[in-house]
Amino acid sequence: MTAFGRRLAMNGKVLIDTSVWIEFFRKKDSPVSRMLREFLKMDQACYAGPIAVELYQGAKTQQEILVLEQLFQTISYVEITREHYHHAGLISQRAARKGKTFSTVDVVLATVAQKEGLSLFSLDSHFKDIAKYCDVHLINL
Repeated sequence: MTAFGRRLAMNGKVLIDTSVWIEFFRKKDSPVSRMLREFLKMDQACYAGPIAVELYQGAKTQQEILVLEQLFQTISYVEITREHYHHAGLISQRAARKGKTFSTVDVVLATVAQKEGLSLFSLDSHFKDIAKYCDVHLINL
């Protein structure tokens, strides 16, 4: 197991947030890109629907869309269920009672990672705040 593998949650898969994919496509040799390449080599990277939507939304050319389609055919997809949405709603409710509001998509992604035993790799610091309400394992550089 690599040094990266020791930092993973239970099932060894890593939910890769949009922010990491953007860094990966823009800065091929950054530490984030190198770490993601390691997860891809080890077949640990996965994605969920909202991540695909955000990446397609940001695609500027047909070639970028083709790259995304090839990517999505090669990595694992995690289905978001009714249970995930309900749990995310409860997390959001608890946070709101303490004056904190988060992006619905981000709370759903954190919930999916938590419930499915995935680590979550994101560059967005607000996931650290969400983790105070949801026991999600975050990947840090």
